[in-house]
Amino acid sequence: MRNLLKMMTPWDVILIIIIVVGSVAATLAIPWLLADGDGDAEVVVTLRGEAIYRFPLIESGSEEIPFDFEVEGKQYTGVLEMQDGAVRLQRLPDEILPLGIHEDMGWISSSYEVIVALPIQMVVTIETTEPDVNEDYDIIVH
Repeated sequence: MRNLLKMMTPWDVILIIIIVVGSVAATLAIPWLLADGDGDAEVVVTLRGEAIYRFPLIESGSEEIPFDFEVEGKQYTGVLEMQDGAVRLQRLPDEILPLGIHEDMGWISSSYEVIVALPIQMVVTIETTEPDVNEDYDIIVH
């Protein structure tokens, strides 16, 4: 280690500090860069890759929304709990999900967060629709 420090110049140390600070800043900036837009948000429930339900996200107040789904030919009911712009999936039956990991994931409120019930491949996400500023143009290239 001492030999390495003897070989390093002050510019090497500055470069290492810049790389470390840049990496930490990029890691902290990802949620901000992926932040939801000003559009409407909806909660999307997908089962085996297919969207089965879409519900508007409730920004204030609370509500429980039941939804039906089918696994291996049997009907089940799940419950989404929404409160102040966040959503969580309540515990699904032990018969199809022996571990309640999806319940332990807690509340999500941003589009980069997800709730997963893996054995039945159910995913709960929040999607936002960005308001179209310029509907006439798809892309502008200079």
